[in-house]
Amino acid sequence: MRKLIKYALVPGLLTAAGCSSVDTGLRNTVVLHYQHVGNVHRIDFTTPVALPNHVPVDAVLPLDSHGFWAVFVLCGLDVTGANIPSFYFDVDRVRVEYGDRRYGPLRPYTLRLDDTADVNSRFDTQTLADAIAAEIQRGPSSQVFRHGYYAHLDYRFAIYIPSPLPDYSGDQLPLRYEGGQTLALGNGHPPADVTSSGPRGSGVAAHCLP
Repeated sequence: MRKLIKYALVPGLLTAAGCSSVDTGLRNTVVLHYQHVGNVHRIDFTTPVALPNHVPVDAVLPLDSHGFWAVFVLCGLDVTGANIPSFYFDVDRVRVEYGDRRYGPLRPYTLRLDDTADVNSRFDTQTLADAIAAEIQRGPSSQVFRHGYYAHLDYRFAIYIPSPLPDYSGDQLPLRYEGGQTLALGNGHPPADVTSSGPRGSGVAAHCLP
């Protein structure tokens, strides 16, 4: 599947409300419609996560107290451009782009394990990333979309922001899909501020608002 043509976001993402079909001028562009539904400051695990050389972990928190998980829902995809036969979506290719920084997959030494001074290492980072996805993510991690328009997908995923974003006031964050020619359009609804997510925390929206 990965041999299929891949598309990525064009620089300078736009934000727009609604999920209307792409303009006919964007004949080579895949449009991702999304909503930024929440900023989560702690993730509790339904089942403690076993790590090498460490007791099972019940929760993870940002090492920097100003860090958070930005949670998004992919509302729909427009793959109707005349020159687009298909689109390969991979959640690991999605980035938050803020200023001159991009944020994507979890990196080592950026998380605090439970209420301790221990942090994630390069040996357990993927295990923790998988556990976080199990708590937050809804929908497949990757999927091939044939030519067409896909509404009401409601694929939820999280991107970790390990440090403060300068001058960020809690509004919708811009997304970028790395790879080819795509455009990400948010619906403009601001995210909820969520203290903790998981079995002991509050829920995070799983559906896009109109």
